[in-house]
Amino acid sequence: MTDRPPLFAHQPPPRADGKLAVTITHLELPHADWTRRGVTPGIDISITHERKPTAEFYLDLYDRVGRPWLWYERRLYTERALTALLNAPAHELHVARHGTELVGYFELYANEIAFFGLTLDYIGKRVGPWLLDRAIERAFAQGADRLVLNTNTVDHPKALDTYRKAGFRVVGSESRELQDPRTLWPDIYR
Repeated sequence: MTDRPPLFAHQPPPRADGKLAVTITHLELPHADWTRRGVTPGIDISITHERKPTAEFYLDLYDRVGRPWLWYERRLYTERALTALLNAPAHELHVARHGTELVGYFELYANEIAFFGLTLDYIGKRVGPWLLDRAIERAFAQGADRLVLNTNTVDHPKALDTYRKAGFRVVGSESRELQDPRTLWPDIYR
């Protein structure tokens, strides 16, 4: 067995039954509690609002950002269902790039930050808090008076702390056993 890099040491090894035990933490941010933390990164990052993303385009982003954190739920959607979700009136997808390189993205749905993350090359460069500020700013600009999001125990080990420093507070948690994508798609989640 190979050693996992320290960034992923908190993730449990795959189980024989194909299940993945996680604790999901639910958070909430009233507008008045938002603490802007992000310092403008030392690199030029542009953010584009992708107005009519295709399922193929989206899944590429989703995999490039989320695969290390074992994201898989959106892979379960049919192309038609995913396209409908992505193009729903309350949905927005914003993609951050440094030149032509993908930095990360955030996905808003009504008052929820549905997905937020960076590619591995941009983690640890103080881009995360800045991009999170952009996501929060955009969500509040749409008229939300409070935002919700969740994270879980296989996400980046500093995700919960990053959200709390922005002003999010924990409003609940739950333990669940999910399908482990490493056993569902071993050729993809190596």
